[in-house]
Amino acid sequence: MNDTLPPAEGITHLLARWQDGEAPASDTLARLVYDELHQIAVRSLARGVADGFQPTELVNEAWMRLSAREHGFASRGHFYAVASLQMRHLLVDLARMRDRGKRRGQQVTLTVKLVDPGVQPVDLLSIAEAFDELARLDARKARAFAMTELVGLTVAETANLLDISIPTAERDLRFVRVWLAARLSSC
Repeated sequence: MNDTLPPAEGITHLLARWQDGEAPASDTLARLVYDELHQIAVRSLARGVADGFQPTELVNEAWMRLSAREHGFASRGHFYAVASLQMRHLLVDLARMRDRGKRRGQQVTLTVKLVDPGVQPVDLLSIAEAFDELARLDARKARAFAMTELVGLTVAETANLLDISIPTAERDLRFVRVWLAARLSSC
């Protein structure tokens, strides 16, 4: 496989062909985006919320959900943002299953690292609920946070995808970090 990725238009074009059901486009796209999806999965799992869950499993599950998606992707960045959110939803689903087990007497410990470099024990479901509440209150700010913190895009890339200025994106991110910290401290 060629180690250099094609320009964003190449992957964006493959995404459109994949969404149209072209099997060869799906295979080519999977090879081109796998490494980046794997890195997103590694970052997601580094938060310690899914002991025993492997990045490859997370990528495969997310790919299956992305394959079933009815709406197309506007760009390469949009694809990675949606993939990252799919991984987040999978981890939240896993946490919910573990939470049900916890109520049956099984001990479960979840640790998540948001912005603070010190790992603090946090209930992933509380984070998911807070994030969902934020998305209802201000969808743009929630998307900006997801793109930078979950996907790993730069502030400039996030601003470009959201069609906002870099200072606006930076303000949105500062707001979300403070809002989430306040929301989670009251849980």
